[in-house]
Amino acid sequence: MHPPRLTPLARAVGSAVFLLALAQAPAMAADMPAAPAAAQTAFNVPAGELSAAIASFAVEAKVSVGAAAELLQGMRTPGLSGSYTVPQALARLLAGTGLEALPSGERSYVLHKAGTASTGAPIAATLGEVAVSSSALRDGTTEGKRSYAGLTSATRLNLSLRETPQAVSVITRQQIEDQGLKTLQDVLVQSPGITVDHSSSTREYDQVFSRGFEVTSYMFDGIPTSKNLEARTYDMAIYDRVEIIRGATGLISGTGSPSAAVNLVRKRPGRAFAATAGAQLGSWDRYRIEGDVSTPLTADGKVRARLVAAHEDQRSFIDRYQQKKDVLYAIVEADLSPSTVLSAGISYQEEKLKGAGREFPVFYADGAQTRFPRSMNGTAAWSTYDREQNMLFATLDHYFDNDWIAKVAVSRSSNQYDALQGFSGNGYPDRVTGGGMKLWLANWHSKPQQTSLDAYVSGPFQAFGRKHELVLGVSASELKTNGPIYPNWRLDGYDYTVPDIHAWHGAMPVPDYSGTRLGSAYDKERESGVYSTLRLRPTDALSVIVGARLSYWKRDIRSDYFNGTDLYDAMRENGKITPYAGVVYDLGQHWSAYASYTSIFTPQSQRDVSSRFLAPLEGKNYEVGAKGEFFGGKLATSAALFQLKQENLAEADPGNIWIIGTGGGSYAYHTVKGATTRGFEAEVSGQLRPDWQLTASYAYSRIRNAAGERIQTNQPQNMAKLWTTWRLAQGVPGLVLGGGVNWQSDIYMDDRGPNGERFTQKAYAVAGLMAQYQVTPQLVATLNVNNVFDKKYYSTGMGGYYGDPRNAMLSLRYQF
Repeated sequence: MHPPRLTPLARAVGSAVFLLALAQAPAMAADMPAAPAAAQTAFNVPAGELSAAIASFAVEAKVSVGAAAELLQGMRTPGLSGSYTVPQALARLLAGTGLEALPSGERSYVLHKAGTASTGAPIAATLGEVAVSSSALRDGTTEGKRSYAGLTSATRLNLSLRETPQAVSVITRQQIEDQGLKTLQDVLVQSPGITVDHSSSTREYDQVFSRGFEVTSYMFDGIPTSKNLEARTYDMAIYDRVEIIRGATGLISGTGSPSAAVNLVRKRPGRAFAATAGAQLGSWDRYRIEGDVSTPLTADGKVRARLVAAHEDQRSFIDRYQQKKDVLYAIVEADLSPSTVLSAGISYQEEKLKGAGREFPVFYADGAQTRFPRSMNGTAAWSTYDREQNMLFATLDHYFDNDWIAKVAVSRSSNQYDALQGFSGNGYPDRVTGGGMKLWLANWHSKPQQTSLDAYVSGPFQAFGRKHELVLGVSASELKTNGPIYPNWRLDGYDYTVPDIHAWHGAMPVPDYSGTRLGSAYDKERESGVYSTLRLRPTDALSVIVGARLSYWKRDIRSDYFNGTDLYDAMRENGKITPYAGVVYDLGQHWSAYASYTSIFTPQSQRDVSSRFLAPLEGKNYEVGAKGEFFGGKLATSAALFQLKQENLAEADPGNIWIIGTGGGSYAYHTVKGATTRGFEAEVSGQLRPDWQLTASYAYSRIRNAAGERIQTNQPQNMAKLWTTWRLAQGVPGLVLGGGVNWQSDIYMDDRGPNGERFTQKAYAVAGLMAQYQVTPQLVATLNVNNVFDKKYYSTGMGGYYGDPRNAMLSLRYQF
């Protein structure tokens, strides 16, 4: 008798149960009554700005701590690690500051200058401005919190993760620093349910996927931007955290895609002076320096500024590749009144890449798979790629007396790039002679520019004896992309032949494009819409969220050739409505259950073999799940089941058919009817105990067409990710050890070889380790070792590009 066979989804659910089991012990502990002040509690509060340290302490101790802002201005603390009573812990945190903490009620304290307040009776907390309390962590800022748990999501209702009826993950500043994540793409590699198809050293061809589909929605402080602006290459030095909302997100990000929306939240200036300086040294001659200064510009801190700068210079395990990068970020924030805040800033990033290009061939002419070394560079030695990204932004926030908020945000961004490339992706080499390969040539110059506006009001209102919330808003954006048209892939008179791919070191004549310009290309995309979200509270335990967005979208593409030929294409979508509905039910102090529905609508830029644009992608997203929140929000758990039904899903035609259209050329695509995705996700993130941080996740997705055949085979069906750190309170104080592993199941693509051979990347796991030591209260040293076991794997479903071998990075960070 054989045991019953489980379906893939059942196996997926079973393999993820351990993630939710991790939450049970914290739940039991959190359900216990708070310890009295005389009992000792284990604390782990980082050194740094006193206001941030007090806020972190208040959450761990489950107390309220109040203080006038001017008392804390410029104050610092060496931190706290060990077991103490609440009064003992406060005394240690305040040592050397000239401040003392006095009780103001049950589990409440107020800070005063030592000796200035009577201790004969509890002190009423009647200060004009309370700077810190146990709720100070609820603003979403993760910097200085030494936590892997996020608290808010990228919704205009300012919902907590538990209150949001979709799967949401937050990569905090602490995790970014612990893992040494330098770009958004690095962050996404570590994010639950996300895969990155890394197929080029320029990253311009790389793709990010969630639930089997490409992520095309990126936001900065909640303002959508275009995928064409290469957001995934942005440096993380200027961001506090990254929020990922998985599933269809058309309500918050315009036209809705079925994958995810990624929101980058910038660092903001504080009212007290703070500064850090850092330096990194790593494998392959990687050097990096960075500085971060936040300072008040007025004595009362009502005008404040922050400046972040970084420089990086590195080579690679790939032959002939070199990268230089400069980053600059500046922001000024001003309190125009007690209820109005204006902020404005600029971010700038410049990269210069040498020897940069795409993948190398993965099959020989006889159909056998190539086995090139990881140092293989399939790009000509003269290949360059220069990229300059900048963004201007401004935000005005006004807080009304009735708890309503009005916000207006504008931004203007650009991504200028200049590329001259030659890569050996044309043909299949002979296994013996190495001959048979030719170069593809590319000469690209463009400067996409986007202007965006978002304005909304949100706040509570009373109806039927209950308190509810409403959001009303408008948004608009325009993306312009102009550039010259040059002959691509081929150039008259140029010899493309690569003599022997086995012995080739990039030596090829530099193509001369002078006098070869063919014309100019113009691309303008406009989107506007109005949206509304209503959160109803029929009971204390039940929340019902409904909303809709009315969108208008158009795109005009024109190619003007000097020979008099003009090509023009236009696409329009007017008055498209994308509805949304969600329900959240509180199951108790720590748990909630939710269900949601979202409409999917995405105009597509891919073309069919007749060079016609594909019809818009349309569909529906259903999701049900459960979420948990413990330790005042410092530990979060979630599990979700989802189903997506889509029509007109774009899929590349077999054989890599090349077509010519306006603005150049592209591969041909066709639409897939009746595509269905079913999956499961689970995640645990945050603090299991004061000295233990963890983020663990599992994701499963099964994508089939109407005939039941698997599609999107270049994406894994199963993924698991784990990263954890442990602070050693005993033995070696100041030492933190960490480690983790990312695993994914196999992927494949058909028709990659000369005879239609299938390329397959088997399942693999990549592990990393970290050691961090607090040398002094101001200086921290961190050593990261990535791909510890030196696993050799392809980082793209297309093949021909390897993932990073084992490498190390030593970082020093000094806090002034």
